Amino acid sequence: MNDRTEADLVRMLADAAERAPVPDGDLAGAVRVRRRAHRTRMALACAAVVAIAVGGTVAVRDALPTASEPVSPAAQGPSEEPAEFAVRPASEVWPEAVTTIPKKAADGLTYRPVAALGPTTLLLIAESSFEKAARLDTYDTTTGRGTPLVQVPSPEGKRRYYAQAVEVGDDTVAWWGNVQGKSTWADFWVAPRSGGTARQVGEVTGALADVERIGVTRDSLMWSVRGGGVYRIPLEGGTPQPVPGGEGLSLVSWPWASDASEDRSRNQTKLVNLATGQTIPVNLPEGADGVRCSLVWCAGTLGEGSVVQRVDGGDRRTLPGTSSWEMTSLSGARTGFVGMTQGDRYAAVIYDPETGLAGGIGGLAKDRGSWFGVGVSSSPPSLVYTDPPSGEACKGKPAKCQKEYLVINLLALPAS
Repeated sequence: MNDRTEADLVRMLADAAERAPVPDGDLAGAVRVRRRAHRTRMALACAAVVAIAVGGTVAVRDALPTASEPVSPAAQGPSEEPAEFAVRPASEVWPEAVTTIPKKAADGLTYRPVAALGPTTLLLIAESSFEKAARLDTYDTTTGRGTPLVQVPSPEGKRRYYAQAVEVGDDTVAWWGNVQGKSTWADFWVAPRSGGTARQVGEVTGALADVERIGVTRDSLMWSVRGGGVYRIPLEGGTPQPVPGGEGLSLVSWPWASDASEDRSRNQTKLVNLATGQTIPVNLPEGADGVRCSLVWCAGTLGEGSVVQRVDGGDRRTLPGTSSWEMTSLSGARTGFVGMTQGDRYAAVIYDPETGLAGGIGGLAKDRGSWFGVGVSSSPPSLVYTDPPSGEACKGKPAKCQKEYLVINLLALPAS
C-alpha cells in the first residue's frame, strides 16, 4: 500500500479501522493491516459525497443532477435544532439492505468487498494473498453465487505490486496500482464491465503518480493527485493532460470535484462539474470544521458536536453526543449517510438525514475489539461491512472463526 502522511485524521474511524483483525503470527501481515487501515481511514476521511452512493461509482453518477438540472432548494431555512433519533441495529432498521456473504470464493480466494452495483449485486476483489488482488468477481446476494469478471494482472518486472481502488463506469471497470512503499510510480488498468480481459492504459511517474482518486468514461481515465489537480489519459493510451478547471481540485466522483482534500483542517467551499464548469457553492455555518459535502448534504463538526446540513445551508441539525461523533460521509443511492460512534454500543452508525433513521453496525464488546470497513472503491462508499454478531465460539478472535461478512448495501435502502 502507499506510504504517505495524513493530516488531521478522523479519530474514531481511524481507531475502528486499526482494530481490523490481524493474521495470527504474521508480522508482515500486521504491517499490511495497518496500511489497509491507513487506506480505509483515507477513504473514509475523503468520502465527501453525503448525497447519493460507492456502488457506488455508477449509482453516484446516476443520482447526481446533470448540468441542466437545478440543485433542489432546502426544504426549510437553516436551523440548528438537535436531531432526535434512536439507534437500533442496521439489520432491524433496513432489513432489505443487510445481507451476509462468504469471506472466500468457491476456489478458495479471499473476498474483499469493493462496491454495490445494485440492490442485489456486489463487486468483490478475490485475493490470492493479503491485499493481493487476483480477480474481480460479481456476487448475487439473492442466489449466493459469485461470478468471475476479470483477472487482475501485475505488470512485468514490478515486485510487490498491488492493485488499489476500483472505479466502475457505464461500460468499463478501472483501477490503479503501485509498488508498495513507492508513490513515484503508478499505472492504470481498464476492463469491460461485462467481463473480459484487462489492459494497461498507461503509467505515470513523479507527482502524477501520487494518485488520490480515479474516474472513468467511455474514452478516458481521469485521476486527481494528493495536494490537488485533476488529469486525464485516453483509454487507448497517450500522454496525460490536465483537465481544464481541475487545478487544485480533488475528484469526488467524475465529473464532480471539490476544493477539499484529505486535509481535514480545511472546509469544503464548493463542488465543480469538470465536464460542464458548473460550480455549486457551499453555505457553511460559522465555526464549522472539516465540512465535506455531496450535491445534497454536508457533514462536519461544530463546537463540541457534529452538524449535518444541505449544501445551501438548509435543514441544518446537530447530532447528539460530543466530538466523539466524528463525521465522515458515506454516499447512498438517494441521500447521504454518515459514519459515527455510538458510545460503547456500536463501532459505527449509519445515519440517514432524509428520514432521521440511524442503524448501528459492528457492535462493541468488552472481550474483543470491533471493526468495520467500506468498499475498496475510488468513489464514495456504497457499502459497509463487518463481522456478523458472534458468541463465545470465536473466543475473542471473530475473524478466525467466522466465515462470512455482514454487508450493508446502501443501494438497497428503501426510498424515504
